[in-house]
Amino acid sequence: MDIGFHGAAREITGSCHLVETRSTRILVDCGLFQGGEDSYHRNLEPFPFDPRSIDAVILTHAHIDHIGRLPKLVKDGFTGRVFATHPTRLLSRLMWEDAVKVMEDDRRGSRKAPLLYSRKDFSRAFDLTHGFGYGTEIRVSDDFSFTFKDAGHIFGSAFLEAEVEGVRIAFSGDLGNDQVPILRDSENLGRVEVVVLESTYGNRRHESPGERMRRLGEAVRQTAGRRGTLLIPAFSLERTQEILYELNSLVEGGEVPEIPVFLDSPLAIRVLPVYHQFPELYDREAKALKEAGDDFFRFPGLRITKDPKESYGIMSVPPPKVIIAGSGMMHGGRIMRHLARHLSDPGTTVLVVGYQAEGTTGRAVTDGAEAVRIDHEDIPVRAQVESIGAYSAHADQDKLVRWAGGGSGWPERIFLVHGEEPAMESLAGRLRDECGVRVDIPALGDRFAIP
Repeated sequence: MDIGFHGAAREITGSCHLVETRSTRILVDCGLFQGGEDSYHRNLEPFPFDPRSIDAVILTHAHIDHIGRLPKLVKDGFTGRVFATHPTRLLSRLMWEDAVKVMEDDRRGSRKAPLLYSRKDFSRAFDLTHGFGYGTEIRVSDDFSFTFKDAGHIFGSAFLEAEVEGVRIAFSGDLGNDQVPILRDSENLGRVEVVVLESTYGNRRHESPGERMRRLGEAVRQTAGRRGTLLIPAFSLERTQEILYELNSLVEGGEVPEIPVFLDSPLAIRVLPVYHQFPELYDREAKALKEAGDDFFRFPGLRITKDPKESYGIMSVPPPKVIIAGSGMMHGGRIMRHLARHLSDPGTTVLVVGYQAEGTTGRAVTDGAEAVRIDHEDIPVRAQVESIGAYSAHADQDKLVRWAGGGSGWPERIFLVHGEEPAMESLAGRLRDECGVRVDIPALGDRFAIP
């Protein structure tokens, strides 16, 4: 067996790992590259393998950096099966549809690059995708079988425990932080010999989960007190739902004043019904609220702005107000309009609740840029910028180490992916020094023979 690393190799995005046996070629994820000026052109490049030769694709979850190039794979000739959990299958269609809309809007604007794929391509990708539950062994071929296990990262996320030519191997996908609202904690890893492990926060330790809601409540109270605007750039899938869940608790518990809260994210709004469809996947607290009749995505003061006219109308609403909008990295979407209007206002707070990749507006704002460029205009940053690390949907270093060694002993070999080099090197050093594990950090295009 060989594993080839064709994305998320010494970088965060573009997850795409090719497993080759004597008779089978299987991709684990097929995601978009994101961040930086060259990402769009990287996504347009031909795959470093023949898409027609791929027998199957396994999707770990529905974030676009893990699924975003699958319609292109189909466009370029892939006709095999795609395996996903039931929520991931439904969420992927929404994510692909949104990606195509963004590309179409870009073509009508300043960017004249060709479309990565069309609506027909993502519809064909969806038709090839089959949904499965957690814990069921799935046989792809005579020499490759796997099981989806709950990764606790986003709704429907999974890690894979696979047996490939007699070797037990795990692909972590993206592992979740513990005690995330709505989600169950990630399952323990079983006994495996090889792990392909994400390392997004391989050099960090998160704040406690209780600190997360306390700081969110504090930001809302401060915004109300000074009659300002609170901007929350949030990923449409998972982060927005977590924020709504905790605002529901704060508002209904009387811990924050009732002020207008605008959910200004069309994709996040379309995602909500998928959560309602699978309540059996909620954690214990969310299930209890559901059974008590509490819709934790609705609370007094919440206003859902579906169409553009409603979205533009937010500007005429006087503060105090809270605006939740995508994209989470401030690299497009409706949040850009709100940033252009409010970033220069000292009465505004930008609350960063997610990872900000290099080359994005969000990274620049978080790193203290004096101005950022939005729609060909330099916008001074005078707003307060605050970050809540505990909202991360990714495991920190302690959990990554704990999870990798939790399967009745350490694996023989770990490949680190999905991380920037400082995070990877820090995690690799700890795994080598404390755990005695062989650790590799593949570069893009590297291929390794297993065992």
